[in-house]
Parts: sequence; structure tokens; C-alpha cells
Amino acid sequence: MARNAMIDKISINFRPDDSNAVPFLRNLINFLQSRKITVYLPEDDSIINNEFRGYAVDHDTYVQGADLIIVIGGDGTFLRTARLFCGTGKPIFGVNRGRLGFLTKFNPDEYSKYLKQVLDGDFTCAEHLVLEAVVLRNRTEMQKACFLNDAVIHKGSLSRPIRIKLEIDGNFVSSYAGDGLIVSTPTGSTAYSLSAGGPIIFPNETNIYLLTPICPHSLTMRPMIISSSSVFGARIESEYDNLLLTIDGQEAIEIDGRDEILIRKSKKNIKIIIHPEKNYFSILHEKLGWGRD
Repeated sequence: MARNAMIDKISINFRPDDSNAVPFLRNLINFLQSRKITVYLPEDDSIINNEFRGYAVDHDTYVQGADLIIVIGGDGTFLRTARLFCGTGKPIFGVNRGRLGFLTKFNPDEYSKYLKQVLDGDFTCAEHLVLEAVVLRNRTEMQKACFLNDAVIHKGSLSRPIRIKLEIDGNFVSSYAGDGLIVSTPTGSTAYSLSAGGPIIFPNETNIYLLTPICPHSLTMRPMIISSSSVFGARIESEYDNLLLTIDGQEAIEIDGRDEILIRKSKKNIKIIIHPEKNYFSILHEKLGWGRD
């Protein structure tokens, strides 16, 4: 593995409402302090008012000041953390306390062994593609958001299908009716896109991304892989209000009929520390049960 700079300062993120993570966090901080590591926690009421308040720092210090980010939780917590630190160039070390844990590579019973190596600069990162979603209304940019997993255009509470027009680099591709569309990075190919029939793509692939229609009312509308150098456009042709664009399953942006959503490669990136003893297929074996009788 490559030799990296020594780690002196670490920002830790976890679910503040996960009370079961407190003993784990306490042990982690004690371990880091024994290594003379400075620990940063976010300014959050649940932290400020408890035993960890001495580690709480302002937002800029928390995001920009650390050499390494540690995430304690599941993939949802990891995604929130990745979006927060997106573009900082800080490597992220994920400890899984969730269910699947595709992104949080290290299990709680093994993390300390590998974290010691990381603190000594002995680790390898995989750079993951980040995409950017832009909402246009009457050709005016209304909102913009980056995502590591997926952006989903869907009909919200409507029972009727919506019609979506697809373009790639300004060229008309197709128009179809259905429940929506998933635009997924390779990292997110094992998430919502997979359940909608999309293929699995190696997560460290940075040159492509994936379009997966949700319940299209046409058997010919299938998932499509396109170059990350291309700009994808989806225009909502249905005259409905209060449709939704959901970012990484966590941020919901209201969109209306005739709005256009542009998807393009972000200039930012995410660096995730990989497990030195697991390859991607072993993760699929573990998380999806591949190879089991």
C-alpha cells in the first residue's frame, strides 16, 4: 500500500441520535488520544451538552482542519458525511454500524487494527465519482446539489405516471412515461438503481454513470450507461406540481412540470479508504450473499 502523510487531526461523524454509538465513540476517542491525535466533533446540541463537548469545533475547523475523516454508522451516515466533506480531498475511513455497509468498509470488531495502519500513513484510497444535479426553471438555475450515490426524479405522492424527456449533450434520446428516473454513480449502482433493474458497476469507475428508469410504461426503456464527460438532461413534460428530485436519499428538492434537471460530472471528488484485505467481489459476497448455497 502507498505511504501517505502522517495523521495528526481527525474529524469524526456519527448519528447524534444513535445512543448505542456512545461507548464506541468513547473508546475511539481514548484510542486516538493515546496516539496524540487531535479530535474534532461537529457543533451539535447532543454533543455540546454531553461528555464530548470539549471536542466540538466550529464548522470550518471541522470540515477543513482535519487530515482524516472517520464515519461511524451505516451508508446513510456515510453519504451525509461524504457530501459534507466533498471536494476537501480528505480521505474517509468508514466503520459500519448499519445493515449493509457498502460504503463503510470496516467492521466494528476489526477497525482498530486497520486504523493503526492508517494513522501511520499506510493506506490506499479509491477516488469516487461525484455528480452534480442542477434544476432549471425557465432556463434559470434554481438549485444545485452534488451526490455520491444517486439523484432520483419521482412523482412524489401522485398516483399517475409522469412523462420525462431525455437528452444527452443536447441530443434527444427518448421520452417515456413511468414513475421516474434514477441517475446513479457507479458507487450508487448497488443502491436504488439495483432494485430497479440496473447493473452493478465497479464503484471506483469514474468515467461513466447510469440512467435507470423507474417502472417505465414501455418495455424498450432500459437502463443506460453513459460517459461522465456527457451532460444529461431530463425535462419533466407532465404539467404537475410538487414533484421531487431526491439527492442521495436525504435531500428532497421540489420540482414542477416543465422543469429541467441537468446532470454533469462535478469538479469535486470523494476519497474512500479501501479495505486492504477485501476486494469488491468479497464485499458483494458478504453484502449480497453472492456465492452462497
